[in-house]
Amino acid sequence: MIVIGWSELPSYAIDCINFLNLRNKIIILTDNKKAKKLIKYSVVKVISLQKNYTWESIGISKPKYFFFTGWNNKAFISLAKQKKTKNICLIDNKIKKNFRQFLGKFYFKFFLNNIFDAAFVPGKNTQNLLRYFNFRKLILTGLYSCNNNLFENKKKITKRKYDFIFVGKFIPRKNLETLLKAFKRLKKKYINSNLLLVGGYNVKKIDGVKIIPHINSKKIVNLMNNSKCLVLPSYEDNWGVVVHEATCCGCLLILSNNVGAKKEFLKRNGYDFDPYNEEDLYEKMENVLNTKDRDLIKKSFLSSKLSEKRSLQIWRIQFFKFIKKLSS
Repeated sequence: MIVIGWSELPSYAIDCINFLNLRNKIIILTDNKKAKKLIKYSVVKVISLQKNYTWESIGISKPKYFFFTGWNNKAFISLAKQKKTKNICLIDNKIKKNFRQFLGKFYFKFFLNNIFDAAFVPGKNTQNLLRYFNFRKLILTGLYSCNNNLFENKKKITKRKYDFIFVGKFIPRKNLETLLKAFKRLKKKYINSNLLLVGGYNVKKIDGVKIIPHINSKKIVNLMNNSKCLVLPSYEDNWGVVVHEATCCGCLLILSNNVGAKKEFLKRNGYDFDPYNEEDLYEKMENVLNTKDRDLIKKSFLSSKLSEKRSLQIWRIQFFKFIKKLSS
């Protein structure tokens, strides 16, 4: 038996789990009450992540493998501490080597290192963090993937309506304020330019900006295929699955230096910038507007090519690698 504990259980995680197609062999633990309607082939138990549990208390026989997100979820850690289960931690924290991580190095050593048998991480940045914490056990990359069977490049980049698109929560960490300031300046010089914001409500109306609240993945695919460039100005984003979604749809990228997925998906198909520097973002957006059609097509093709580094198929391969390696 395999148990997967995933806080919030976002849509991309649901797609990955469903793609495993392990009928009656997986139990999902989550705090997402909607998960029961979205997960196929698996039993879903909704629990509080702030409580301590035993396997018996939630009515589950002790599994052979326990995949779970984070090292701060009280519920998952309490289950992982019980013996005779192979524990695979799913984490995406980036290495910073700041004072907090310096202290975390000792916390990890004394309280967590013996709990984890392996770790599933997005990329090398998190892998380096675990090595900094002196974790010497199995680590595999490739934790995150969008649904590449859904997110596809369906429309020529030069035929798309919107110049820029942002998809995500309208929260301070996403740094929409800087994006809107840069676009407002851009609009004065390029009067036909436009920006699409997807994922919230609480933004003042600005000329050239269209706001769409939270919508499902199928509608996001259509909007991305009608947009030339994804802008992700986050102050902090450990990864950013939306970047993979955008490259699958052939969008160019403008990414903050603090977006974890940048290293994997941003080459010559866009630009990075300092999220604390509005002028830097303005210049990168202006570069996109001034890109000739033939170069837009080349950059869009490169985005699509880079997106192939991740897929549901690759995610499933990595998942079963843990089973194989930990059972040997």
